[in-house]
Amino acid sequence: MSASYARVLRIPHARRTFATALLGRLSYGVVPLSVMLAVNRASGSYAVAGAVMALFGATVVFLAPARAALIDRYGPRRALVPLMTAYTALLGALTVAVWRPGAPPVLLGALTALAGACVPPLGPTMRAVWTRLAQDDQALLQRAYSLDGVAEELLFVSGPLLVGVLVGAAAPTAGIVVGAALMVAGTTRTPTRS
Repeated sequence: MSASYARVLRIPHARRTFATALLGRLSYGVVPLSVMLAVNRASGSYAVAGAVMALFGATVVFLAPARAALIDRYGPRRALVPLMTAYTALLGALTVAVWRPGAPPVLLGALTALAGACVPPLGPTMRAVWTRLAQDDQALLQRAYSLDGVAEELLFVSGPLLVGVLVGAAAPTAGIVVGAALMVAGTTRTPTRS
């Protein structure tokens, strides 16, 4: 029998696990743009906003192996929740720092870099969960990875659209808060097994 997306989503626990992981991963498309807009607004400088985003991107990318090692060593539940807690606390501190103009760029850079260092790796974790859920059915696993990849790409497109709607109605800090809330919902509600 050929594997289909519908068959993937009929795997026990797949729909809920996938939906909550996607909810958390929507944060990946919301937070960076929101942070850039909020830092630009607070600092009045695209140069500061660009430098802060470079620090964020660098820590997200270069520390990804360290975060993956935490998942491998301690399991998803024991590693994701502390990472999510640190990430959202740092985003909260950044939100407070950019609330009014005049925050020191060094503070903004430090908070953003530390937040980037703590981004929970929900994408790789979900791919590991797919391996357990598909239970040695390679065609089904390949289709699950395909579904996961397509959905994640759609999140990177829809996240900035959501930010556009948010900043049309509120300050860019609203996007940071919404991104943090999405990460909390997606991380704490994803039923991962250690």
